[in-house]
Amino acid sequence: MSESYSGPRGVPITQRLQMTLDFCKLPFLLLARILSPANKGRSWARAANDSLFRFLSSRQWDIHTFTHLFDPTGSTYVKWAQKNKLEVLSDDVGFGGKLHWVGPRRYDRVLLYFHGGGYSFPVSDQSQLAFLLALQRDLGKSGGAGIAFLEYSLTPYHPFPTQLNQANAAISHLLEKGLSPSKLILSGDSAGGNLVFQVLSNALHPFLSASAPPTISAPYGGALLISPWFAFDPVPSFAENDDKDLVPAAFWTFLAEQVTSGLPAGARVYAEPYAADAAWWDGLDRLVVRVFATAGEVECQRDAIVELLGGPVKARVSDTTVVVEKNGVHEDVLNAFACGEGEKSAEYWMMVKWAMEVFDK
Repeated sequence: MSESYSGPRGVPITQRLQMTLDFCKLPFLLLARILSPANKGRSWARAANDSLFRFLSSRQWDIHTFTHLFDPTGSTYVKWAQKNKLEVLSDDVGFGGKLHWVGPRRYDRVLLYFHGGGYSFPVSDQSQLAFLLALQRDLGKSGGAGIAFLEYSLTPYHPFPTQLNQANAAISHLLEKGLSPSKLILSGDSAGGNLVFQVLSNALHPFLSASAPPTISAPYGGALLISPWFAFDPVPSFAENDDKDLVPAAFWTFLAEQVTSGLPAGARVYAEPYAADAAWWDGLDRLVVRVFATAGEVECQRDAIVELLGGPVKARVSDTTVVVEKNGVHEDVLNAFACGEGEKSAEYWMMVKWAMEVFDK
């Protein structure tokens, strides 16, 4: 007999017992991980943050149990904005998506951010929103920009192409406000980077089950990606970095199952950029002018990021840069922000400089 759930955030008794047992082990597992070679050279705060992330992503819980631990994106944003004395500014964009602003609305220059979390987890105030707030402040030194992020519906409750439809709607919303696509940076981490490429794929090859791609009069100014989730199936760096990354190979497979279980026929190539052949990306230069991405040296997604962006993408968008962070894990710069060390990251300042150049062009 199957276990019943009290809605999407309910947790069955067997999973509650498993969580209790796992959390009893937490102090010992954390200490062992903090002192492991994987955290050599990191501060205690960073080692603790990374070790906790690794602990959570190594649990064999079901998706309902995982999502029970986190507040929804909307409530996280409201609490975070109030804590940071920011005005709560949100726009309904259609298809159930919401655009949340970090700082004031503006439509002359915008960085639109899609948060990561395997499409199954909400936004993090400690890493992603902290990063966006710093970016909003530091871009202000060179004309500033509007910073907005999309609250999209989560898998497995809302399968593809829900998130793509919401991303298209968010972009169209900004363009309808008068924003030039040349002054729009599409950005995201992990699954958010994946979503950027879903948008581009759908613009190149409109998917019949998805909403029509936004109509643009010029290419987007740029795509800024942090450890984009490009591969669902294992690539060599999965095995090489399984013990080193914050996200072990098994968890990548688990997250991919949440996405692929709802895919309609023919959709895999849209949802998994690494699965597309080189010719799929023909015409990409008509959609985006510049691409900048980071990849951790010891993250599982490294090979997929380097091969896709350094090969087929760079062949079509010559101004493509991939920075492989030495000893970096998945979303290395965001994990630095999570423990208050984000602005010590050289990669962060590369992103700031790159974004300034896009907007000032």
